Amino acid sequence: MWAPRLQIGVALPDFPLLVLACLALLTNPNTAAWAGFLTGLLHASMLEQTVGSFIVSRVLAATLTAYLPLVVSNRHWLSALLAAAVLPLLSHTFYYLAAPNFGSSTYWQAVLGSIVYNMVLAIPAYWLVRRIMPPASEDDLWNN
Repeated sequence: MWAPRLQIGVALPDFPLLVLACLALLTNPNTAAWAGFLTGLLHASMLEQTVGSFIVSRVLAATLTAYLPLVVSNRHWLSALLAAAVLPLLSHTFYYLAAPNFGSSTYWQAVLGSIVYNMVLAIPAYWLVRRIMPPASEDDLWNN
C-alpha cells in the first residue's frame, strides 16, 4: 500500500500498522487508542476508503495490543514480533467484519503476506520507536 516497489508477491509492508504496533506495545491503552485513531484516519484518507471502519478497526486493534505487556515483557525485543503479528491481524479482521469485500481469499493472502513482511521489519522499527519514545516507568503504563 505504501511502498509498491518493496512488494514481494502479494505481500506489501504496512509501515503505519508496524509503527502503531510498536507504539501500542510501548504505551498505555489510552495513548495506543489515540495513535490508532490517527493511523486509521491516515489510512482512510490516503486510500479514500470508508473512514469509520478504518478508524474503529485501528483503535480497537491498538487498544487490545497495548494490553500485551500484561502477558509478555515489552522491554524484550522479541515482543515486537508478537505485536507486529497481532495488531495487523486484529486490525484487518475488524475491518473485514465492518466492511467485507468479495475477494476474501486474495484479501487474506495479502494480509498474511503483509503480517510476515511486517514481522521481518518489526525489530528495527521497535528499536527506532523505542529510541524516540521517552522512557516510561511500569506505573505510567497503567495509571492513565
